This record gives sequence, structure tokens and C-alpha cells, in this order.
Amino acid sequence: MSNVHNFDTREDINEQACVWISRIDRGLNEQEKDQLSKWMAISNAHREVLFELASLWDDMSVMHQLSSLFPLEQQPTTQIESRYKKTNWQIAASIAFVCLTIGGFLFSQWNTSPDAMVIAAQHASTLVGEQRSITLSDGSTLHLNTNSAVSIRFTGEERRISLLRGEAYFDVAHEKSRPFVVAAGRNTVTAIGTAFNVQLVEESAFELVVTEGRVLVQDKAEQSAIEGAKILSGQNAIVDQGLIVFSGEKATVDASISDRKTVSQDLVADDLAWQKGMLVFKGETLDVVLKEITRYTPMRFQISDEALKRQRVAGYFKVGDIDGLLNALENSFSIKNERVSEYTILLSQGA
Repeated sequence: MSNVHNFDTREDINEQACVWISRIDRGLNEQEKDQLSKWMAISNAHREVLFELASLWDDMSVMHQLSSLFPLEQQPTTQIESRYKKTNWQIAASIAFVCLTIGGFLFSQWNTSPDAMVIAAQHASTLVGEQRSITLSDGSTLHLNTNSAVSIRFTGEERRISLLRGEAYFDVAHEKSRPFVVAAGRNTVTAIGTAFNVQLVEESAFELVVTEGRVLVQDKAEQSAIEGAKILSGQNAIVDQGLIVFSGEKATVDASISDRKTVSQDLVADDLAWQKGMLVFKGETLDVVLKEITRYTPMRFQISDEALKRQRVAGYFKVGDIDGLLNALENSFSIKNERVSEYTILLSQGA
């Protein structure tokens, strides 16, 4: 289901444009091309912001792809080149939220209030099978799982990260006056001095695991991060402005919270085993196991029959170790394998 909406604020348009830049960078499928066309048609602001961000992206192939998709929107080469001749303060003045490659920070230089000033903006991503740890300027740490991307925007009053795809674990440095906000799908997760994991499972839905402290889950359109911070600093656990999820709880979030439950430390450790390069399964069906495995490898699996898809699998598997996985499936579960192409493996029930 598409989560492309007509956002009203400049910040939301910038955020959605960053999502599209990330998708264009890794390649659009036909459905995404159609969704992008509809998003571009919503308003001139959408088109302007997308081309602006594309022109500032470190890889000009993004601009070339965008121009080939929308040739009528292509801007004169001299205009694009002139943007690169701008000074840093002119670039910062032209756009308050810009996607940059990891490690590239943009310091604002324009004359505005200290709280509203963008201190730094950054984009970080990982490839399939890659993981990365990042220490942010406030001392918080961010652990990106395979095939994931985030955009980071710090101001004097808010620390905001948008999870564009994949999964990330956040260990947040305590800073009461400047809340730490993670935007994913249609919701935000606001934390102060806490640690939690967010995994996008659909365009608008994500799985949330809180390992320390508590977080406030809100609809993006309902509450600002500052209001969320004020709620978290109070004494009431139940509030009208959102729902608080506590340490040791796991939930699915898609506008509202569902499948909320308290989980043991062992189960939390299993969920976060990817940080140690491991995947843990305790009786999931084979199709579920393979869906998780393929997040970490370009290899794809075919299952010979429906009954085999429902076979339960348990074990500890090293991320990216396909040979080890196949050996375990054959030796422990009598599941045979046959490589039918370079990146395709057929699984079938053994005798």
C-alpha cells in the first residue's frame, strides 16, 4: 500500500523527497515510478524540492535519472551548475533540510533564531548485507541494519531522524530540553534518555522494541516533538496525546498500536541479535525464516510446495552465511537444496 500523501508543511515535503531520492539512488521499479509521478503531480513544491535535493546529492546519477524520468522538468544545465558555485550559507538558506551522504554535515549560516537553526543534516545508508554504527553529534548512537537508510536533522530544539527504509537501533543520549524523534511510516517515536529498535515492515508500519526507558508513539499530524517531550517529562503514563511504550515491550505501529506485548530479555536479545551478526529463529515457518534471511543477501529462494513453506525452523544462523544455512536445513530439517541459477536456490523436502 502506498504511503505517498499530500503533505502540507515544507518539512514533510523535504522528508518525503528524501525518501524518493533514496529510492531513485537504489533504482525504482515500475510501481514506484508511477507513485513518484503521482507525487510529483500534487504540487509545484514537490517538484521543486525533489530537483533541489537531487542537485545537492553527491552522486549526479540521481539527477540524471530524475531528469530522464521527467524530461519536461529538467532544469537548464547552467542553472544546476550555478547551484554548485553557491557558498555554503547560500545553500543552507535555500533549503533547511538536505540529504547528504554519511559523514557530510551542513552547518547553517543564515540569520535566524538559535532554536530554529539547523545545526547539522546528514544522510546514512547501508547496502544489502551491510551494517553500520554511527555516533551522532549529541553522543547518541545509531546502529543501521542491512539495506537501511535514515536522514538526520538536528536543530536547537529537536533531534529528528527519519527512517526511510530498513531497521535501526537507537541508543539515545539524555537531553531533556531537546527531544529525540524518530519518524517512521505515519508515526513518530519520541524518546528522552532511552534505547529502542525500529524496523519498517511496510510502507507505513513498523515494529517497535523498547529496551530501555520509555518512548511516546504519536501520529505525525497530531503532536509536535516538543509537546511529546513535555509529556515524557511529567508523571502521567497515560496521556491523550499519544501512547507510551515501556522498556521490555514490543508493538506493531501503523497509525495506531497493535500486537502490543511484554517480552522477556531473552526474546529482546533474539530480536536484536543482528547487531552481533546473528539471526535467531525459534519455530518460525520456513517462508518467514527465508523472508528474514533474504534481507541480508541477494540470494533468493524458491520452495517446491506449500507444505514445506509451513515447516517450522529453529536455530542460530550467521548473517550472510548461506552455505551454513543450507547445511543446517538439510542436516537438521531434511530440506534439500538445488542451485538453479547464480542467485536462486530451490528448496525441497528430502526423503
